[in-house]
Parts: sequence; structure tokens; C-alpha cells
Amino acid sequence: MGKFELILETDMVCMFSPKYDGEEMSEFENFLLANNAHVHPQIKRSFDAIITAIDKMRETGACERYFRPEGGNVKAIPLYISFVRVNRKVGKLRLYCLRLSDKILILGGGAVTTAQKNEDDPVLLRFIDDLRDIDQRIKRIVKQADTNFEDFVALKRIIETITL
Repeated sequence: MGKFELILETDMVCMFSPKYDGEEMSEFENFLLANNAHVHPQIKRSFDAIITAIDKMRETGACERYFRPEGGNVKAIPLYISFVRVNRKVGKLRLYCLRLSDKILILGGGAVTTAQKNEDDPVLLRFIDDLRDIDQRIKRIVKQADTNFEDFVALKRIIETITL
């Protein structure tokens, strides 16, 4: 069980993150704590790109152009980063999100991985599966409420009151 914690609210976007019972921090806060101190330049650059993308969304909203598609509404940040040479042994950093609209984004968890596919990394797969489950629950409630994802006020109210 849990609920969504409001991470950021501007005129352009509301960002939430799951916070499960018994946890002191939300999934996004756990991601920040676990990944903000990486010293390897490749991981540091990815982390900085994630923070920069989230910062841009404050003013522009959660536009599709900021995300890597991961299937349905589940997305990943950063989109793409150009490196002179990617060291596959070091891995890549991803933050997984549930993009419901330009105005509503759910920030999940993420981690560094060296796997080629998300399915090959059980940690990343858990974050993705959790977001897919949340997406299905929200879709059911939106349908029952006879509204849609473009109705910002109704969708925000659903997210603020849903129990995870």
C-alpha cells in the first residue's frame, strides 16, 4: 500500500512519485539519493541529463520529446546522450516515468545497468512493471470516472486520492 507524493507543481506540470507504506522517501527521492554521487563521468553525465530534463519540464511540461519510449505510457529519461565512447562495463543510468499527459508525470525509480535489454535487469524490470501496474490502475479509475487523461483537474484528483 502507498500513495503518490507531490514532487513538483508548476503552471505547466505536476510531478508525483510513488511512496510506499513503510518507506521514508518516494521512489524518485530514493533514485536521487542512490545516484547523485556517482563519480564516473559517463554516469554523472546521464544523471545531469536527467536532472536537466526534469528542470526543463518545469517550464514546458512533460513533452514527449524528453523521453525514451519503453512501451505505452512508461518512458525513460534521459532521451539520448552522445558520448565519444560508451563504456558498456560502466553501464547507463535510467529513470523510469509514467507520462500521463504533458501536464502530469509520475517519476518512478531507476538505476545503473549494464544489461542490453531492460528484461535482462531485474531491478529495472521491477521499476517498469510497477509503473505499468500503476498505469493500468489509473486507466481503470479514469474510465470508471467517465473522464480522460486530458482532463487535468480530474486526473490530478485521481492521482492524489489513489491508494497504491
